[in-house]
Amino acid sequence: MIPGEVSSWAVHIKRIIPPLGKGVVGVGVVLETIELVKTFGSLRAVDRFSMNIKPGEVDALIGPNGAGKTTFINLITGVLMPDSGRIRMDGRCLLGLSTHERARLGIARTYQIPKPYPNLTVLENVLVSSYYAARLKGEEAMENSIEALNYVGIYDLADKLAGELNAEQQKLLDFARALAARPKYLLIDEIGAGLSLEELDALAAKIRGLAKRGLGVLYVGHIMRMVKNVADWVVVMNEGKKLTEGTYDEIASNEDVIKIYLGERRA
Repeated sequence: MIPGEVSSWAVHIKRIIPPLGKGVVGVGVVLETIELVKTFGSLRAVDRFSMNIKPGEVDALIGPNGAGKTTFINLITGVLMPDSGRIRMDGRCLLGLSTHERARLGIARTYQIPKPYPNLTVLENVLVSSYYAARLKGEEAMENSIEALNYVGIYDLADKLAGELNAEQQKLLDFARALAARPKYLLIDEIGAGLSLEELDALAAKIRGLAKRGLGVLYVGHIMRMVKNVADWVVVMNEGKKLTEGTYDEIASNEDVIKIYLGERRA
């Protein structure tokens, strides 16, 4: 891309959803989950859980291991179907739609354990998203893929086989693949593990940058430094239920959260 030129990818994002501030989301423009329930045998992994993801914001979902956070993402993306409850994107019901149909409507995600095509190069992996999720062709697909790689900071690995990347690089590749889908809503699951403090802060800035461009972002993670740096709003999940929600400062000082998730305060 020529220095100073506005990328086609950034223009696309701005065209879909103009940046919005908290509390001024347009009518019906939100990814809503309402009273979701998902059980596995006798285990209720998600228990009447409701949460909204709004354009122009980063909403964080935190909680102990086994709280139901990844199951929640799987319900939104169509990997799993809820036993009851509703999921709506910009007013449209998503129940009954497949994963790829939801992706083409504008929902993308990353994975706790990335699943790249190991025998394809990094660039080829991202091109798959550009072709099949964003439905781009030729030069536009290539531009879109390169822009996504540049944004996450791994364009220098473009010609390397995905199977040769280390765990942290694979997570960044997963991030780039999700961005190449040109989503309206991006669900980020545990992306910061293994990164240095400097790398975490750089990643946080990139996630905040996406919200400024108008994306609705759900950040799921255990690294409180990341949560503090990215989140406009924090929801705490425990045993499938919503424990509480609020700003980062409110959550960090909440006694129930400290006991269940952050650990007992020292006397």
